[in-house]
Amino acid sequence: MKTLTDEARDERSIARLFALCDGVFAIAMTLLALDLRVPDLGKDPSDASLRGALADLEPRYLSFLVSFYAIASYWRRHRREMRTVQVSPPRLVRLTLFLLLTITVLPFVSNVLGSYGNQAGIAVAAYAGVNVFAAGTLLVIRYVVDKHAPPKEAANEHARYELWFDLAAFVLAVPSGYVFPGEGPQALIALLALSAVASYVTRHLLKRRTNAGASS
Repeated sequence: MKTLTDEARDERSIARLFALCDGVFAIAMTLLALDLRVPDLGKDPSDASLRGALADLEPRYLSFLVSFYAIASYWRRHRREMRTVQVSPPRLVRLTLFLLLTITVLPFVSNVLGSYGNQAGIAVAAYAGVNVFAAGTLLVIRYVVDKHAPPKEAANEHARYELWFDLAAFVLAVPSGYVFPGEGPQALIALLALSAVASYVTRHLLKRRTNAGASS
């Protein structure tokens, strides 16, 4: 017969939290594709009209790709930050639930971005704002995990910079729809590309520093 301690351990099992996260992330990724609708051109459309209709959907393609990348990155980073956790304390559960809240909102703001990103600055601001909360929540999760993790098992230094770069990119993207009217989504993508380049350079610099320290 299970003791109370065993039952409490089951309730706080990290496997249950991961299972919930995997389900929410998978559903959010799938919902993104619902915004990719087939153009309604009636019967026997011409090749030119179909090409034109598909070209008109470019904003939706971009919002889908950016959002899929963002959700996949959040899933990967959450798994990475939580890999040293054996039992999930209530604080981490609450933080993870808040992260999942932002993930479930992403398909909606992605739809708004794909539909109105080139016309209304609020579409870009809302999309970037949700991602600011998501990236910020992951940074708090990282802080809580690292505070209790053994030093040798703490997440590598590059992971922290990677999150900060993305957070900075989304913060700067919030006003981009107003600063660059009609080009907010393009500015958002450019900022994320700069974040990826900065992360890549930082990773190699840190690796070089680590190798230099090991050889000295």
